[in-house]
Amino acid sequence: MSELLLGVPIEVDGQEIIIIRDVVGTDALVSSSENEIFTEVEAKGADGRPAIHIDENELHNLRDSYPGINVYGLWQILFANDLVPLGQSEVIVLSSGEGSGQYLQMKPKSDWSDPANILKSSEFFDGHIADLFQDELDNATYLDVTIKALRLPSSPAFTRIELYEKQKHEHTKRWYVAASVCIVMAVAFGVYNYAMQSIFKINMAEYETKKIQGRDLEQRIAELLKERLQRIPDDSQTIKKVDELLSYEPSLRTPTGTGQLNGFTGGHVFITRPNFPVDLSKKLTGVTALLNSNLEYQLSVDVSAGQGVGY
Repeated sequence: MSELLLGVPIEVDGQEIIIIRDVVGTDALVSSSENEIFTEVEAKGADGRPAIHIDENELHNLRDSYPGINVYGLWQILFANDLVPLGQSEVIVLSSGEGSGQYLQMKPKSDWSDPANILKSSEFFDGHIADLFQDELDNATYLDVTIKALRLPSSPAFTRIELYEKQKHEHTKRWYVAASVCIVMAVAFGVYNYAMQSIFKINMAEYETKKIQGRDLEQRIAELLKERLQRIPDDSQTIKKVDELLSYEPSLRTPTGTGQLNGFTGGHVFITRPNFPVDLSKKLTGVTALLNSNLEYQLSVDVSAGQGVGY
């Protein structure tokens, strides 16, 4: 006898759930009463197994009696745990008491190992199944189910209204997600655009600064080019002339009077010691001599005579 109790809360896979009678196969739906409204709880399997349905009225009653508890179909759980051994016999039975339980019937004279050949599921009482001979029930495969080993299917049972609300909620959730993504993208684009605009402004300011600096440098270069000497002066002859004067008179000195400055752009004036015996203007060309009241020679070197062309 199975440990599974139908229609009351039990613990499976660490959760409190309720297992209810469900049906498999099109014949089970055809033989249902007018008051039963079936809702699909498990879609048709990839192996051809027919869809699994539950009675929506029974699910409504359980919602009223046990609100907040998930509901699963019996065959839904058994198929999800691979506890339905097809191919051994035409009938598979799950007993719930002496002479009663649930059964699954395959199409007669078909491949019983093919899930697509499931004819119907139903329940039986008093050890008798309608439309089946006793020997078929005697030769049936009986299931032995242990609750502790069960794992819950991916989704519990829902009424059609609950499925609609769930799909509506999922649809709304997807719209919220899409709207959130759009908002995030818009904010990200705005931040990116602001950042790029700020970088552009910084780069433009730097460009304008460098542009002004470039103009200033060009102006300075133009001014320096105006002052640039086209030829480097050659004062070697003047220096040679001064050296010759010093060779004659090592005690030469420059005048200390105001207004008299020596330089290559001006002139070279030197004073000999008093009573210097030689008039150097007679010794050296380009040199003029003037004897002052202190009996000193004031020697002037002609700069133009000593300058070369240069290069």
